[in-house]
Amino acid sequence: MSESSRRHFMANTMAAGVAALSAVPERAVSQVRNTGRRMKFTVDIGAAGTNGTAEETIQYCKDLEIEGVSVPWPRVPGYREKGYVDPDRLKALRAQIEEAGLTLSAMVLTLPATAVSGTAEGEAQIDNARRSLKSMAAAKVDTLVTFVPVNLQTPWEQVVGVFRKLVPEAERSGVRLATHTGAKGLATYERLGRLIHDVPSANNGLCYCTGNMWHDSHEKMYDIPSQISSKIFFLHVRSVRSETGEKEYFFDQGDIDFPRLVAAFKKFGYSSWVQSEHMPMMHSGRSGAMDLTAAWALGYMKALLSV
Repeated sequence: MSESSRRHFMANTMAAGVAALSAVPERAVSQVRNTGRRMKFTVDIGAAGTNGTAEETIQYCKDLEIEGVSVPWPRVPGYREKGYVDPDRLKALRAQIEEAGLTLSAMVLTLPATAVSGTAEGEAQIDNARRSLKSMAAAKVDTLVTFVPVNLQTPWEQVVGVFRKLVPEAERSGVRLATHTGAKGLATYERLGRLIHDVPSANNGLCYCTGNMWHDSHEKMYDIPSQISSKIFFLHVRSVRSETGEKEYFFDQGDIDFPRLVAAFKKFGYSSWVQSEHMPMMHSGRSGAMDLTAAWALGYMKALLSV
């Protein structure tokens, strides 16, 4: 994408975001105005482009002036073969990202279901996760968004047991564990609070997912960020409606009041990473359609932060 076409595209995208905000009451928008620290945007490797390569994601971020690239562990070369993140491969990937003028914002781990089982296979997976945390330390990556496959039937001691095995290594490695709100066993504010209480550590926190928090807490979700501000390490933004479950919507179409949400985060000075998640699929008949919806989300959020 040329410089002129990129600027034209972003101008149109920003205009769409501003237009969507024009219907928001001035009182709500005024809550967002803040000249202090600002939130930063990031995209996962694999979420942009036709083939989901690091090169495509880096170029996408450069084109749209997105500051960060986040890296799922399986996107590090060699991970699928070894089962853990190789420190030298991760260092090389970080160098590639930084040479493009971007930041490696975070990494992403989706634990396999067996990791929570307490079996020999599960213990081996936990050992590999601890080894990968050491690799993150070697590459100076300090945040891991963590998806833990538990449900309401998973014994609580098994859930806590996984974190008691990972958190000490996270502390030694200087890595913050940002557990994603969403797995059925960790989908509520109450259960996440219990996890943080039962495994106390400055490195044990959460990735605040707006969609899941809306389904759990509804209007209370705007008060929660200030109550647990020191524990929010990452922010996923997505729009949902109460009556349609996990179905995705554009930010101006769902139940969540995004100006109010951003005001809640700016109130306590959140200045870490923001990522759009689960945007609606466009049936345009072309590859890369999700690139467009993610760009729309970026334009909307940038417009919201700029008014």
